[in-house]
Amino acid sequence: MPVSADPGYALPNSWDRANRRFELLAACHDAASRRRAAALGVGPGWRCLDAGAGEGSFARWLAQRVGERGHVVAADLDVTLMADLDAPNVEVRQTDLTRDALPRDAFDLVHTRLALIHIPARDALLPRLAAAVRPGGVLLVEEDDVYPVASTATGAYRAAWDVFLQTMGDGGTDPAWARDLPQRLGALGLTGIDAESQVQLFPGGSHPAEFWSLTWLQARERAVAIGAAVEDLDRGRALLADPERWFHGPATVAAWGRRPRRV
Repeated sequence: MPVSADPGYALPNSWDRANRRFELLAACHDAASRRRAAALGVGPGWRCLDAGAGEGSFARWLAQRVGERGHVVAADLDVTLMADLDAPNVEVRQTDLTRDALPRDAFDLVHTRLALIHIPARDALLPRLAAAVRPGGVLLVEEDDVYPVASTATGAYRAAWDVFLQTMGDGGTDPAWARDLPQRLGALGLTGIDAESQVQLFPGGSHPAEFWSLTWLQARERAVAIGAAVEDLDRGRALLADPERWFHGPATVAAWGRRPRRV
């Protein structure tokens, strides 16, 4: 399906290079997600939901972590890229997170990464994700915030980001939503809330540079459709190939909290 066939999201999994883009996303983010989940105690016997699982790299790690006594649900609107995710303790579930029912009080861990900022109904979805956590379980949310780019990017690199953000904003993305995640989790009644922010800083030609180059390429058709300056995207992609240059990317804002135990 061409990008323009999807009226809401400019980066659908059906793109012919989406698998490579998700491989790069995993290379950039999986290590930190694993560190956070391990620190939260994820281990044998846990029941986990990975909401917006993409190509399933983190769900695969969860399956190894929880073992044969545990269970992982890898949910996404398009599960095509998880066709080879066949571990016996993993259930791949095609799910529209904004419409389909989620089980309540069901999971020791509910995790989502780089999904909510792209979903216009994110503020309605977050309480439903929290409700899917069993009492005593944990909700872990990891989302990008564009503030480092807004603060530091200049020239052609900044111009490319401006076009990309305009394009994604046309589909409902909010690149600043994540900075209030700790407060949002607190408002849901979660306890033990903590958070961290990890900023990307990378050279041209690296995995993060290739990830953003592919992301901008995928968004290019949508940019054309809305009349954005696609030549700025192209110039930005050329810069990202230069190993002599360094770039700030977005910050990953990670926040987590626990459902209170019933008394």
